[in-house]
Amino acid sequence: MFPQALIAGVTGTVALRAFVALRNRVLGRPPPYAARHIAARLARSALHRELSPVQARRWGDAMRAIYGPMLGVGWALAREAAPEGPLPPGVLLGLGVLALELSTFPMLRATASLRTWSTTEHAWLVAQTAVFGLVTEAAFASFVR
Repeated sequence: MFPQALIAGVTGTVALRAFVALRNRVLGRPPPYAARHIAARLARSALHRELSPVQARRWGDAMRAIYGPMLGVGWALAREAAPEGPLPPGVLLGLGVLALELSTFPMLRATASLRTWSTTEHAWLVAQTAVFGLVTEAAFASFVR
């Protein structure tokens, strides 16, 4: 199950990557929770290191390459306990990721305050976590059938 969970997380991450490109084009810029911004803020606060824009993008990509597959593994462990209900399992995963990010980003100071984000930026975060959740669950479900 572990390899399938990692692959499912990678699949969700690849889909997210494509979605993020669309999000940035529509917004005209990366939002405050873009992986590159999170990488730069965390490097500054934890390592006392300033990243160039290229370094921030690479570090953000590396963080996402680890984070997505690990979320896939976490989901594989949690999905059996997920409640049966009107929401598809992938939506539950997306909501879980959304809750995790909305609670940890401010605590880690990985982003600017949530109050400073526009309504559109909040909506894009909901959408991108839903995309990740739906694609990751679909990939995982295809392995366990």
